[in-house]
Amino acid sequence: MFFHRWLLAGALALPACVPIFAMAAEAVTLTPEQAQTLGVRFQSMQSSAELEITAHARVVLRPDAQAVVAAPYAGAVPRVLVALGQTVRAGQAVAVFTSSQLYEARRALAEAESQSRLARQSLARDRSLYDDGIIAASRWQATQARATEAAAMTQARRAELASSGVTLAGNEAQLLTPRAGIVTEVLAQPGARVEASAPLVRVADPKALELDLLLGREVPLPAIGDRVQVGFRGAAGQVAGMAPVGDGSAGMRVRVALSKSGDLRLGESVTATLALKNAAQTGERLRIPAAALAHWQGQTGVFLATDKGVRFAPLTLEASDEATAVVRGALPPKARIAVTGIAALKGLLSGGE
Repeated sequence: MFFHRWLLAGALALPACVPIFAMAAEAVTLTPEQAQTLGVRFQSMQSSAELEITAHARVVLRPDAQAVVAAPYAGAVPRVLVALGQTVRAGQAVAVFTSSQLYEARRALAEAESQSRLARQSLARDRSLYDDGIIAASRWQATQARATEAAAMTQARRAELASSGVTLAGNEAQLLTPRAGIVTEVLAQPGARVEASAPLVRVADPKALELDLLLGREVPLPAIGDRVQVGFRGAAGQVAGMAPVGDGSAGMRVRVALSKSGDLRLGESVTATLALKNAAQTGERLRIPAAALAHWQGQTGVFLATDKGVRFAPLTLEASDEATAVVRGALPPKARIAVTGIAALKGLLSGGE
């Protein structure tokens, strides 16, 4: 009753030519005494160039930091030459490998090289005969085609063996690691038979680390290039990529490329701090108390204290939980927003209806 009597008294004090709803649409007068009576309390806001949020992160290896030595053909592994945790160099042998297909590939290469050598000899002989006018142009062209085919076959056989990662050491065929690092997994059992492409040894660079963050839908999304730090661990980096989580939770996985890995260790979980930059064209991000949010005339915003009263300022809501909300919009420097008495202010602004 007191609220309606006060509102009616304020309305009678306005000039007759100004409708109360037109005034309420912009701002209304609110004295400190009235604010205290209505239970309205304001809180100062400081806009900043960045908004910091925290998230749990897992320390993982970069995709280019690991390599798998696999069986190029179906065969057997008589011996494994490395152990878990061992440091290896690029091109070092990690296992002995035997396969009938491997020896067949080497026989096919030798045959292709022999055919290519004969084709080159025929090409040199027929070139001389063609220049002397002894053979027809059609025979010279056929000899050229056979030499080209033989060379292509030889190149294909060599590429097949090179891609297998196999080298011969005496009578043994050995599998080589393509990169330096430490052995993180030994999947082959000495003497066991394996299928083609079966992984045998995994090698990784333990210093090539990155962060894998999982953000819930209540957290504002970062942008590519936003800074990330892990406090007290000396690690820092930037957001390098994002992808939605495929479990229907509306979460987002964020990949952080580290410029400094500090003392992070592979596999551990840490708390990372993301500094979200504000885009000037879309307004500033602010973290405000969730209680300050107001919904009025189909818009979401806050009530701002002015020199003479209070007005409603629309904002874009990005995320919220029970305690805080992240909004985007332009607010005056050192703005004061209402954090209590929101219902009374909505009634005041709408004319008491």
